[in-house]
Amino acid sequence: MFDFIREILGAERNSVSNRLEKDVAPSVTAKKDSTGKYQKDIAALEEKYGKLSTQTGLSINLTLKEALALMPRNRKRIDAYAGLVSYLKREYGITLTITSQKTKPL
Repeated sequence: MFDFIREILGAERNSVSNRLEKDVAPSVTAKKDSTGKYQKDIAALEEKYGKLSTQTGLSINLTLKEALALMPRNRKRIDAYAGLVSYLKREYGITLTITSQKTKPL
């Protein structure tokens, strides 16, 4: 009904598409690619254990001391490797277990 009144009075109609054509950045940010995040760690593991992508069902057991020597971290605790552990399990099917003298294995 209001559209009919606007047409009679000669008012311009703005379409929804005209209002949406503004250059506005998307409100959703793109997900970061985590493949490059662990490349140094994977290269260090491959140097010691061989090509990881060809070995399915591999299980690697390391002490925290060995893990820190291979793949240094600022935080010298097992939980610093949690992302790498889940990445290796998800992408390669490899189980990485890191144990410490003080805590339970991760």
